[in-house]
This record gives sequence, C-alpha cells and structure tokens, in this order.
Amino acid sequence: MKGKRRERPDYGMGRTGIIALIGVLVVAALGISLINALRSEDSGTVGLGDWGIGSKAPPFAIPDVRSELEGDANVDRREACAVRVEGAITVCDYRGKPLVISFWFTKGASACVDYQDDFDRVARRFGDRAGFLSINVRDDRDSVEEIVAERGWQVDVGHDRDGALSNLYRVGGCPTFLFIDGERVLRRSEAGETDTRTLSRQVRSFIDGQEVGQKGQQ
Repeated sequence: MKGKRRERPDYGMGRTGIIALIGVLVVAALGISLINALRSEDSGTVGLGDWGIGSKAPPFAIPDVRSELEGDANVDRREACAVRVEGAITVCDYRGKPLVISFWFTKGASACVDYQDDFDRVARRFGDRAGFLSINVRDDRDSVEEIVAERGWQVDVGHDRDGALSNLYRVGGCPTFLFIDGERVLRRSEAGETDTRTLSRQVRSFIDGQEVGQKGQQ
C-alpha cells in the first residue's frame, strides 16, 4: 500500500544527538538511584541489599597490619568469630561495647590518609568507652605498614587485602565510618570529608546514646 510519506518534525537534533541525550538521561537516573540507595534515613551511607542501618554487622576476621599474619579477610559467617590465630582481629573481639570502624584506601583517594589521622585522635580520646578499628582496603601491605608507623597511629589497623570485607560491608567511598553497638548492630554510618572535631562529636553522640540505652535496660 503506497501513500504520501509523512515528514517527521525537526526539533533541531539529529539521530546521533537524540541517542546521546538518552544516554545522558540514563546515566543521570542511575546516579540518582545509587545516591538514594546509599543514603540512610538519618545521614551518611549504608550498605546495599540486605545489609544496612538496623542490621547485624556480618562477622569477620582480618589480619592486623602490625602482625606477621598475612592473607585475605575471613568473612565466613560460621567461622570468622571462631578464628583464634595470632595477629587476627575479629569483630567479635569488640562484643559488648560500641565499635566504630573506619574503612579507607589510598588508590584514587590519597587525602583519605589524613582522615585516618583524625580517626586515630578520636580513638585515643574515646578508647576507654568504645572500640575503634581502622581497615585499609586493597593497598599494598608494606605501604600500609609504613603509613601506620610514620603517622604514629595507635588504633588497631586491619588489612583487607582482596577487598572481600569492604565488598561485604558495601563500602563505596573513602572514608566510611560505621557505628556498631554492643550487640553488633549497625546504628549509624557516615562517609566523606570530616575533621577531628566533627568526628569527635559524632562518636560522642553515639557512645552517649549507647550508654543511656544500657542504663535504661538495667
């Protein structure tokens, strides 16, 4: 069947331009979705999927960067807390008191080391009221040891060699701070730039809230 060809309106954009525009819109939509997925009801970032605010923190055991122990983190739910090897740090070592974990790395985020200086200062200040654990993700082990020694950090530092732990906890930015209560439940998370004063305020608020809750249960 033949007929007169209908002319399509010209919106001043060729086919290539339309495809490019669609691509930009798709990327923007995905970006917005990711931001919303990472944002908790309060603030900061949380995990994706079945791990987030109000969830029990998955167990793990990880080599202490100051020890002779090397290898990947143990993230097996049935085995991790049962690990009793010299040089291993497990999340269950901190059971019964608040725990603040800082995930960091230097690849593509060299400034993140400075935030760990802040984390170490805060850990020294509140170390008698909570546990503090710094976890490096995928950097060279020797380089991490050098950084820890040069900076004079006193906080416990674990080495997540293959990134299994950061993947489990859905860490996407540096630094990422997780606030976990004595029952190993994630209560709060923060990510991005910080300083000693800001982090101290966040940690104090978290610890005070936990202590008030414990008194109320007595």
